[in-house]
Amino acid sequence: MEYSQVEFVRGIRNKDSAAYEYMIGKYTKTIYCLAYNILSESHSKEDIEECVADVFLDAWIKIAEFNEERANFRTWLLILTKYKALTYRRKKRLGNIVDMADVEIKDDINLEKQVILRQDQEQVMEIISSFQKTDREIFVRRFFLGEKINDLARVFNLSRAAIDNRLHRGRKIIKEGLHYE
Repeated sequence: MEYSQVEFVRGIRNKDSAAYEYMIGKYTKTIYCLAYNILSESHSKEDIEECVADVFLDAWIKIAEFNEERANFRTWLLILTKYKALTYRRKKRLGNIVDMADVEIKDDINLEKQVILRQDQEQVMEIISSFQKTDREIFVRRFFLGEKINDLARVFNLSRAAIDNRLHRGRKIIKEGLHYE
């Protein structure tokens, strides 16, 4: 059965399983390609497939958040995919954290550098926490989640120059806070 976007979105909102199956059939390849591009370096094929399945489940659950006036359904699904894949990637990175008790200390100078680096990281996080909400979110999404400046400009409804300026100001504040020249 062929659906128009309006019909199958309505079907999903009404929890119609045929509309859900139509969505899966129509968008699996597109969703998989995006998830693969984000996750292929660090995740197995099974992980990528699980991410795709999670995207469809999220779409089913979060369909009330979809606004036809702001975007088409395909774009909304791709946004869900991007954030789900980035979450998978972030969780994998967090899973690779090494317990310090398992690390053998060989070099006192290296240990001192690591302690200083850790203190700098904590200080950077404190400085970022002091930013205004929008600036903090832009900074975190750009430098910790790796989002592109043009994407941030669209999300925050700002020009690219405005995003660049906010990021520049944030880096300057961090340098001043760390007493770097």
